[in-house]
Amino acid sequence: MWTNSPTRESTTLIAFYQGEQGFASFVAGMGLIGDAEPVAKIYSKLHSVDPMNSFPDPTFPEWRLYQVRNSEGRRYFILRLSHTYVVGPNSTKAWLYNYPIFRDITMHLSSLGVDELVYMTTHLMQTSNINDQAYIPDGELAIFDYLNPENDLLVGSNEVEDEMLIPPPSWMFAKIFKDFNRNVIKGVSVVFCTHTDTVFVNEGGSEVLLKFMQDEHRLSSDTEKINEMLTMINDVEHMQEPADFTAILDGGFYV
Repeated sequence: MWTNSPTRESTTLIAFYQGEQGFASFVAGMGLIGDAEPVAKIYSKLHSVDPMNSFPDPTFPEWRLYQVRNSEGRRYFILRLSHTYVVGPNSTKAWLYNYPIFRDITMHLSSLGVDELVYMTTHLMQTSNINDQAYIPDGELAIFDYLNPENDLLVGSNEVEDEMLIPPPSWMFAKIFKDFNRNVIKGVSVVFCTHTDTVFVNEGGSEVLLKFMQDEHRLSSDTEKINEMLTMINDVEHMQEPADFTAILDGGFYV
């Protein structure tokens, strides 16, 4: 559902999932959105929203799409995934429930000129004890280029051959975007910031993501919005049971 009829022009799509541990992509994404109002709301019967819905405000049942422009005038759509079918201990249906929605979004936005995807996320498996698991140093990013999957993972300015485990929905969205976009694709990449499970809010990761978006895509960020998000999340950290808050986000609650 669009607020206004969209035009067709060359456009980059940025996507992020707000419920990731550490909230780095959420803070960065909201910093890019700032005070912009959504230009579209995306509904699907496959959306997974927990029935218990009360903190701090009821979540919206749809995904929201925002529009901004960089300093060179290029249009950017920003897709805020407020809930999605994520991996759990017994989860085997992540592809089943995410694939149709991502396919339909890709094909519709393709008709409007979207020819590039940047998926912002965190290397959530970085702390896992797995041999040859790729490591991202503090202050660096890892970038996987889905247009050239035969290339090694780029960490900072170095190519590394180590494996990197990637939980959904990041790899799904990139794969589907590459396969179903009808335009001459400018780029499809998943951008990972570093992760640590010793902090509740990954401020360093969000700063690195925002610096990348500024340097590579000429996108500005809203400092007031970033501080607002950080304050809200930090306030929740000092509640009696912060772990419950993470579970609430994973269930699809609004932040």
